[in-house]
Amino acid sequence: MGRDIHTLMETAIASMQSYVEQGYVLAAGVSGGKDSTCAMVLMLEAVRRARHAAPGVRHYITSSDTTIENPSTANFLHAMLDEVALFVEDSGLPIEIHVTQPSLASQFVVSTIGRGTLVRTPENGVRNGKRIRACADAWKLQPQGRLRARLEKEASSARVKEVISVVGTRLDESAVRRAAMTERNEQADVATRQASGSLSLSPLKDWTSDDVWTMLGCMVDPGSLRFSSPLAPATIARLSDIYRAGNGGVCGVIAGESGARAACGSRFGCALCAVTGARDKSMEFMVQEPEHAHLKPLNEFRNYLLAIQWDLSRRELVGRTISDAGYTRIQADTYGFWERMRMLRMLLSIDAEERDRAERHSGELASGRIADTEHNRMLCDPQFEFVTPQQLVAIDFFLSMHHYAPHAFPALTAWHDVNVLGRRYAVPHVEPKPKAEIVLHGWYPVDRYDREAPTVGLRDFDAEQWNRYRHPERAGWYARTSAGEQTVYFEEASQFEVDAEAACEFVTCTYDTAYMLRTQHHDAMESARFWLNEGIVKLPVGMAQRYQEMAKRGQYFGRLAQRLNLTPDELDTHLIANSVSDAQHAAMLKPAAPQFDLFAAAA
Repeated sequence: MGRDIHTLMETAIASMQSYVEQGYVLAAGVSGGKDSTCAMVLMLEAVRRARHAAPGVRHYITSSDTTIENPSTANFLHAMLDEVALFVEDSGLPIEIHVTQPSLASQFVVSTIGRGTLVRTPENGVRNGKRIRACADAWKLQPQGRLRARLEKEASSARVKEVISVVGTRLDESAVRRAAMTERNEQADVATRQASGSLSLSPLKDWTSDDVWTMLGCMVDPGSLRFSSPLAPATIARLSDIYRAGNGGVCGVIAGESGARAACGSRFGCALCAVTGARDKSMEFMVQEPEHAHLKPLNEFRNYLLAIQWDLSRRELVGRTISDAGYTRIQADTYGFWERMRMLRMLLSIDAEERDRAERHSGELASGRIADTEHNRMLCDPQFEFVTPQQLVAIDFFLSMHHYAPHAFPALTAWHDVNVLGRRYAVPHVEPKPKAEIVLHGWYPVDRYDREAPTVGLRDFDAEQWNRYRHPERAGWYARTSAGEQTVYFEEASQFEVDAEAACEFVTCTYDTAYMLRTQHHDAMESARFWLNEGIVKLPVGMAQRYQEMAKRGQYFGRLAQRLNLTPDELDTHLIANSVSDAQHAAMLKPAAPQFDLFAAAA
């Protein structure tokens, strides 16, 4: 005999309603998937029923935007949250909606292209035998943790009880999920204390996938739902279409349907996620559908990232730190400068082609060559932008400090190449290389980045002369790091920041062809200093010395190549040939044996 979905829903609502009546704060985390959508809808109804019992308590709906989500699911999520916001306003519910993003420096395009961070794959996502996802930690957990801390502080100030996280996890999702939920002791009717100290409630814990789809089916037919749905039937139909597209066309919600349904177990996440392994099956299914065909270049780029992971010729050789002996490691590490530039041109081309597609689609709709449907009207707008002007400036700041950057504004030059000159850079098909041993070539002497070439890093002598005239309102015309090193003027913020409005204005208005050609003859470091001196880029509080070290490292090896008249490839060869072995370097680190003191007092 089938399970009664209305009983399941009422049980879940009742457990959450009891906590609302006791003065607890509920916070539903929503991903845009079927499970979290159902949990959110049930929480909304619980708050509606109990709002008069605890009128001073505010509740929350939270979501994470990693900035590289699957565009179809991300656009659906944002549209759904807008719809929920209208429902909350019309119903007068004490609920706020918050969407978090990772810090700018941690966002995929800034971290991978700007800083060279390797993408996470099954091979590099395991440590001490345990699978880890540093990307998920930086892109979701940390931003959500910061938001939760703020919400808990607000709850404490309002003198209400703790925040309870409402999650849509279910035991039957997978064996891994079941084990994790069991380990965390997640419960459907009792809020349990997690290792972090927070409270969590899983109202769908014992639900099956069929239960979830049955509830969504009730929402498609409002007459079969015993309370007001915050989502229109068309919204649920769109959610079902996304799952169907990601499941090879085998999925659907039919109002009033009973009995078994297709598994419809598609999982959606980051469009460029390489942790899923050789293939992203959901994305591969989706791009076969005409309405999602525009996502194909993203899947190709994702496959490219996976294919090059063991091509060590695309890696950086110069180490990022200096040992106590004044040496830096020479070993394949992060993505090299030229590989980062290739990635940037590809992503900028993908963005540009999406804008071109949207424009063509709009013309076809206007001329009547395609049907005037809601979906076709939606596709008249670009469905994604993976490199925004704000991110582009952040990328440029980091690339400008690289020793192989040939001139100022390297990232903006790539943007101009694609968006002004109209060049396009397709994602190539690359045969994956087998896993390779990462060889330590040795240690190269640098002292404090002053052994063979002088460095001043972010210090700008021209700005020191001109700032008193250009910016007389400033308290100081130049600045110093915490270690006392003089640098160009800079401003600080709680995190690495780029002024989005100023970045957009500079990229799209100021940086024209004449500006681009003029700065081709300027040292790369000049643009890093420019972003700081103009206040467009702000450094994290107390971290200026770290960025100064980045700048000095890049300037040192750039000037070393200039002094020795070496090309980038020749410089890499020089570094390997002139490095000392690991054993020799280790001997330098050993403390010298104490000398016998002839003048010590006799025992």
